[in-house]
Amino acid sequence: MTQMNQNRPNRPSTEVQPSLTATEIKPVPRIISVSVAEELNADFTRNVAIECRNEDGTTDGLYYSYNGDSDRKRLEGGKAELALPKGSYIITVTNDSGKAVQSDEFTVNVDAVTKITIDKTDTYMNVGMTGTLTTAFETIGNPTDSEKSVKWNSSAPKTVSVKDGVITALKAGTATITASVSDGISDSIEITVTDLLRAPKITATKPLLQPGQYSEAEGSMIDAVLESRVNTAGYGTRAGVVAAARFIPLEFNYKIPYFYENGRLDPQPERPYCDGEGRFYHKGLYLTHSKFDILDKKGILFGPATWGEPLTNWEDAFRLIPGAKYANGMTCSGFVSWCLYNGGVPLGDVGAGDTPGYDDEYSDFGERVWLDEEVMRSGILQVGDLIGCDGHIAIIAGFDENNIYIAESLGKGIVMEVRERYREVWQCGDYTYAMLMGDIYAEHNGEGNVTEMWKDYSAENNQ
Repeated sequence: MTQMNQNRPNRPSTEVQPSLTATEIKPVPRIISVSVAEELNADFTRNVAIECRNEDGTTDGLYYSYNGDSDRKRLEGGKAELALPKGSYIITVTNDSGKAVQSDEFTVNVDAVTKITIDKTDTYMNVGMTGTLTTAFETIGNPTDSEKSVKWNSSAPKTVSVKDGVITALKAGTATITASVSDGISDSIEITVTDLLRAPKITATKPLLQPGQYSEAEGSMIDAVLESRVNTAGYGTRAGVVAAARFIPLEFNYKIPYFYENGRLDPQPERPYCDGEGRFYHKGLYLTHSKFDILDKKGILFGPATWGEPLTNWEDAFRLIPGAKYANGMTCSGFVSWCLYNGGVPLGDVGAGDTPGYDDEYSDFGERVWLDEEVMRSGILQVGDLIGCDGHIAIIAGFDENNIYIAESLGKGIVMEVRERYREVWQCGDYTYAMLMGDIYAEHNGEGNVTEMWKDYSAENNQ
């Protein structure tokens, strides 16, 4: 066997050999400053200014994010400004080399009122009335009392004045009331003032409503005020019915007559089907001829006639002359039906009771309690409960320490009757029982914004 020599002579290489160079240095980003502005933006953020450089002094390829957000944004020229809401933050800066650096944690403080709202109120006032507006705030953080200080303004101070939230109706017209805090946060409401009604009060006498007393526009305004009173108290609630019951005797300038009805929309035995004659089971006050359009034409017997207009009577009782004309108005149960209907608790155009064998009268609604001193002192009676005797029904409209206030239609018209609450009211014989209406109101919208008394403007209470 021949052995091959594996040792070969060296030959020069034709390949270029790489030269050895220094390791490439990748720059590290540096955060020079992070500053939070003192001025608060309109959207309740603060501007945060960031300034960065690479350690070699360049500003190329720099990006920032905060609080771990993966969405990086470029730092143009090494600078950026961003608006941040209240909170704690850490800024992360990276560059194209993949190097990263984080800032210390910093805080954006925001203590501000972000929204002011004027609380719900009745936006209709009668000349002479006053009211207090209140506000609610939405805040970020803990604004100071100074930052929550409310400034009040009236667009028409000679119509409605305002001071510290107390508004006073001075003359008929409208005014915009604005509540504002710093930084332009505000809320406004429009107040309408009318001189067609009076500030609520009880008076011994009122002039009788005359035919044609009000124009259509005036009648519409009075209806709007009634609707606002009910809605503010709570439509379909105990309080809404009470608001309707208080309206005519306390705010209406004229006495609405008593008229012994010619019939009802829910007829009682031996009583005809009739609409708008001694009763008015419809929305609003029966003051103008436009209301004729809402009457059931099949129920017009001797009408139509608005309240105060002459209307033929057919009743042969209570010293009434059949065929004679009397001023149209409301009977006792007609008034109660009107209050319940306008308050949003319609129980029917029904009577006072107690008719034997007939179970659809006001003595059949609710729970009956017979009145005596124990009952009157028990506290079970509330405003909005019915009160009466056989053949008469009314609504309890108020209580104070000594008296009970009863809204009713009597021979002298629609009035607010005042009786000593513990003895006189049941000893007088005019009221023998009450109907507790809690279950009835619960079937509708409940209690509402119940007040035991209204704000009274009687001269003797304002001295």
